[in-house]
Amino acid sequence: MKRLLNILVLEDRRADFELCKRHLLREIPNAMFTRAANEAEFLEKIARASYDLVIADYNLPDYNGLQALLYVKEHFAHLPFIFLTGTLNSEEKSATAILQGANGYVLKDNISSLYAHIEKALKASEQEKAVAEQEKAIVAERNMSLQKAIGLLRQTQSFDNRDQIIGLIENGMAATS
Repeated sequence: MKRLLNILVLEDRRADFELCKRHLLREIPNAMFTRAANEAEFLEKIARASYDLVIADYNLPDYNGLQALLYVKEHFAHLPFIFLTGTLNSEEKSATAILQGANGYVLKDNISSLYAHIEKALKASEQEKAVAEQEKAIVAERNMSLQKAIGLLRQTQSFDNRDQIIGLIENGMAATS
């Protein structure tokens, strides 16, 4: 991967962070890593900078990866999120993580598969962003057409229900914005 990636890693153990960083720098030499060791650092760092990816441990002393995932999905909907953990081996936890929007999980014992998960997550994120932008453009074009229709209606002589029709169009535009 040639592009620069800015990666936020939520990991309380420095040695595990360094292992992740060292492993990924082989595949992504242009990556920049930021470590957050707890909830406060995570919330501060994710608010202060723009990231391309979040990698998180599942269990931390005062926080857990699922809480971090929910925060990311609420505030940064298209930001890829991958668990890198030693404890997400129960099927129930794994299913919960995926259903809550994680792009995958990798056990620390199998860190060699992390890069493949990252590539897949980044591609999915780019596709999601493209679809969202396309939908946004469609809504903007539709609203522009409706604005023109309102302008034409206002220029015409008054007729029955004209103001009601304009109000309905305006309410419809406000509902989809």
